[in-house]
Amino acid sequence: MSRPLRIAFFVGAFPVVSETFILRQITGLLDAGHDVDIYADTRAEATTPVQGEVGRYHLLERTTFMDMPPESAPWEIPVRPLTGRTWLPGSETSIHNAVRLGRALPKLLRCLARSPRLTLQVLRRGEYRYQASSLSGLYRLAALCSKSKKYEVLHAHFGPVGNSFRFVRALWHAPMIVSFHGYDFSTLPRKEGTDMYRRLFETVDAITVNSEYTRSQVEKLGGPAGKLHKLPVGLDPAEFPFHERTSKPGEAVRVLTVARLTEIKGHEYVIRAVAKLRERNPAVRYDIVGEGPLRMKLGELVGRLGLQDVVVFHGALEGAGVRRLMLDGHVFVLASVSVEGDQEGQGLVLQEAQAMGLPVIATKHGALPEGLLPDESGFLVPERDVNSLAERLNFLVQHPETWPMMGRAGRRFVEKRYDIRQLNSILEQLYSDIINAWMRIQHD
Repeated sequence: MSRPLRIAFFVGAFPVVSETFILRQITGLLDAGHDVDIYADTRAEATTPVQGEVGRYHLLERTTFMDMPPESAPWEIPVRPLTGRTWLPGSETSIHNAVRLGRALPKLLRCLARSPRLTLQVLRRGEYRYQASSLSGLYRLAALCSKSKKYEVLHAHFGPVGNSFRFVRALWHAPMIVSFHGYDFSTLPRKEGTDMYRRLFETVDAITVNSEYTRSQVEKLGGPAGKLHKLPVGLDPAEFPFHERTSKPGEAVRVLTVARLTEIKGHEYVIRAVAKLRERNPAVRYDIVGEGPLRMKLGELVGRLGLQDVVVFHGALEGAGVRRLMLDGHVFVLASVSVEGDQEGQGLVLQEAQAMGLPVIATKHGALPEGLLPDESGFLVPERDVNSLAERLNFLVQHPETWPMMGRAGRRFVEKRYDIRQLNSILEQLYSDIINAWMRIQHD
């Protein structure tokens, strides 16, 4: 890129510890001299860990929050019927829908004064579905229509975020990119319909996908092939120092998983495989990093299997904490499983583990096979196959002489395909291409 750009990023909540890949993209663009602002629906919960980059780059000072009432976002509760009441989940009190409408009236007047056409559009259910019914579309438009800063490119992360903010392309007269990552092309279309992105695909100028698997799924939803560009999310290899793995006498073999405690991540099957592994190899420890709705259920499973002295739940950790555990680990496992057809789009944590020299085991799930070198940097096993998972774990425990070779292969693989500096250069070129195409259209 020959000149600095003014770029607007759109996200759901901010900052989110599990979305470090977005931070790396933003900070990489800032390091390259671009001016980046962030627009987020909601603030992350105050109790959650925050990545160090948020403070170092003063990212909260660059962030504008939509400041919507919770019934509009994140809950997206309809304001109809006006004679009814809205109950927030877990609340002991309700809100009259007429009161909700009255509170939104100043926002409506502001939007009508700035852009009557877009105001009517964000309130039309045929156009914005539940965002129209909950008034969240109106609140987003009100927050952005008073902004005077001009941007040359707009970038939304995750399909539903792009859907919610797609009006900004017309409001700010700039080309727009949306990036798909995982749940946005699997879980949501199953719940909301496979046509949920029809308007978005018509509107945006480019779509990035993090893997070939994601490309195929977005195409099935109607994503135009000519707008699709493969752009994996990446990492800075310097932040993930390579460490050759060796086995020391008397040392427990440490297995590690970093993933939210949800069904799709397959923690249950790794825990059961570790129980089988321990029957033959007593000196084993299993570290789990992540929080989520299955924490209690997984803890009960650990108790039933007698693994209380083997499995350690660390909760959610920011990047430095994860890297410390990776440095101490010997084997990394990501055993994701399909849930009602939902699958993952990349699994960046697999690349982070390989960058640090960890042999990895993953399931034949979604795009995970694309993210390692099978039988070179790691192994692939079928989903939900506890015996195969235990067998591969046992092989690595019994053959520590393979760890250095697998670690070096993984490091080379990541440096070649997932270096954030190279990927951000590709992104900058994509920005340049759609800006030039936009300018040509404006001059025609």
